Amino acid sequence: MSWLRSLREGVTDDALRVAILVGLVSIPFTLALSWGQVSSGNGVVIGGSIAGTPLLLAGLLVGYHYYDRPTASRRAGFWTGLVGSSATAFIFTANTLASIGTLSLWLSIVAVAVMPVALVLGVGFTVLVSMASAVFAGWVRTRVDSEHRVPETADAVERRGHSRWWLVIALYALATPLVLYYALGVRPDSGLEVGLMVAGLFVLVPLSVVSLVGLFIDATAPRKHATDWFPSVWLYVGGPIGIAVVVYLLGIVRGVSYPPEYASYSFFGALWLLSVVYLVNRTRHLGG
Repeated sequence: MSWLRSLREGVTDDALRVAILVGLVSIPFTLALSWGQVSSGNGVVIGGSIAGTPLLLAGLLVGYHYYDRPTASRRAGFWTGLVGSSATAFIFTANTLASIGTLSLWLSIVAVAVMPVALVLGVGFTVLVSMASAVFAGWVRTRVDSEHRVPETADAVERRGHSRWWLVIALYALATPLVLYYALGVRPDSGLEVGLMVAGLFVLVPLSVVSLVGLFIDATAPRKHATDWFPSVWLYVGGPIGIAVVVYLLGIVRGVSYPPEYASYSFFGALWLLSVVYLVNRTRHLGG
């Protein structure tokens, strides 16, 4: 069969050796982080809870490794997920068997009958997560690569198009002071005013995420040879995230009531400041 031949060729392909090895390394971590669901005597449900962090990180690592290699990150992520999904299948089977003992005969028969289908779906989802994370890591690594940011000709810049993500960044830079001033300065206490504050924050949260993505895409967009401005991704994108993490950890150490709140406002403020700085520098070097 063709899929068996493809499986055999993949296993013996030297180019996929790293991807398969990373998948194997992720197995004990997935088992260790998920084993509590199997060993707990009470509250175990069919399928249980399976930790996806190891395979997510494995996919990111593989995507980073294969970004500039002949083997596509998507294919490498597929094999990492396929190998690592053996832990998913094992944990799911163990959880299901642990649950069957507490079920009626009829429910036990149903659980056994649907288990193969659930296993296939679980393995497929695991592979998709690994593939998606590998593709994402490869895309990010390609964007920050110097050859992508400085094309050989001006025509290459035209073919790749001009980024318009700065418009989203500008919208965030305008909206953030208004929302944060109303939430932190005015501190509304009536029903309608509180509703307006919640609505503003509800809009600001997704807008901040989109703006952070826009900062990354715009900062890594291809530039003409004439420019000498290549913004630092670590500063503009990593800065707000790093500040939020530091504030969150400080909140835990100092025992504040709700550290995520302080971390969120710190993230909004840092992203706003860096967005303004980025827009000023962008206008000065590249124009509108």
